[in-house]
Amino acid sequence: MKKLREMIVLGLNSGTSMDGIDAGVFKLSPALDREPVRPGLPAIDFEILDNCLFQYDGIFRKNLLKLIAGAQVDLRTICLLNASIGDAFADAAQKMVNKARAKGLEIDLIGSHGQTIWHAPDASGFWGTQSRGTLQVGDISVIAQKTGIPTIGDFRTADMALGGQGAPLVSFADEVLFASQSRVGNTFGILNLGGIANITVVVAGHATMAFDTGPANVLIDLAVHKLFGKDYDKNGEIAASGRVDEEQIEKLLAHPYIHVQPPKTTGRELFGEAMAMAIIESCKDAGIEDQDIVATLTAFTARSIAYQYRRFIEPQSPLKTLVLAGGGAQNPVLVDHLRKAWPHPLDIVGHETFGIDPKYKEALLFALLAYTTFHGIPNNVPACTGASRPACLGKLAIACG
Repeated sequence: MKKLREMIVLGLNSGTSMDGIDAGVFKLSPALDREPVRPGLPAIDFEILDNCLFQYDGIFRKNLLKLIAGAQVDLRTICLLNASIGDAFADAAQKMVNKARAKGLEIDLIGSHGQTIWHAPDASGFWGTQSRGTLQVGDISVIAQKTGIPTIGDFRTADMALGGQGAPLVSFADEVLFASQSRVGNTFGILNLGGIANITVVVAGHATMAFDTGPANVLIDLAVHKLFGKDYDKNGEIAASGRVDEEQIEKLLAHPYIHVQPPKTTGRELFGEAMAMAIIESCKDAGIEDQDIVATLTAFTARSIAYQYRRFIEPQSPLKTLVLAGGGAQNPVLVDHLRKAWPHPLDIVGHETFGIDPKYKEALLFALLAYTTFHGIPNNVPACTGASRPACLGKLAIACG
């Protein structure tokens, strides 16, 4: 392990919404005035220096979503997609490098998650074998060569090689960011309501559990797009105008994934367009109005999270505080459903309460992962991913000459 030193690190990511590349520049340094987060993980200070969202072209995003939804593609498409995403990430990185240099700053390291196009964490039959894997496109060599900056990426595969789910990676950032808060006696749940919902439980300075609970916004967004021609339900206005259908809720809560014991992770492969269209068709057959479908899916998201809290988390670590992030945190109808479904009173706050802007949290995660891997510090969280041991996540690409 190298001695931690101050570095300026660029984090890059594109999430399940696939709206574009989230980029953040951070100054990361050892926090010498604080105790280690846990053995082997020093406390780390961060300062946000810049952040920006680089949106995908509309046609590009549309085809990317089709691919994730299960469109049949050939090897040429996958090959060129990997190159195209690599170029897009490299262009975004170079723009951030140029902005930093204009301020007299030099970026030392880049952490890039790329774009997940398929995640299969559970073993299944493949050509006479049992196999599991994950694929993030956007080759880091392209980023390193075009910027001249060492780049670390492909973070999930090392954890999966050790039997882990390769996710949720965000549990590492939650440890770093919330460790000092949990030490004052509060047990935190950090809930990200992106396309997929994931929760991390932080107790006594370390993450004890983290898993994907299932859909957050993905089914809601798909239904809103199909039924109302909008990208999302702004402020939950459509859901607020509808009525929750309890019979449909019961059917949705019977989904097998919701009852699987953690560690577990999921994505659009399971909770994607095919499922959304099946739900819409089922609701239409039952005579359910369009706004009621959106209301029902919104309530389902909240209740699926609350159900899994009662079953998997509360018996071990009852939460006093739930810290929200992601687009769903801006949906007051979803948050109200969550509060009502919770089995006990709960303090629900935003990341801003702790001085963290959720807009750059995922970029910060990949900056932190790159920074700690560069220094030889293990940064998966086996208690959360199910890996057999700690590991340094990611691969390094460098530009020589």
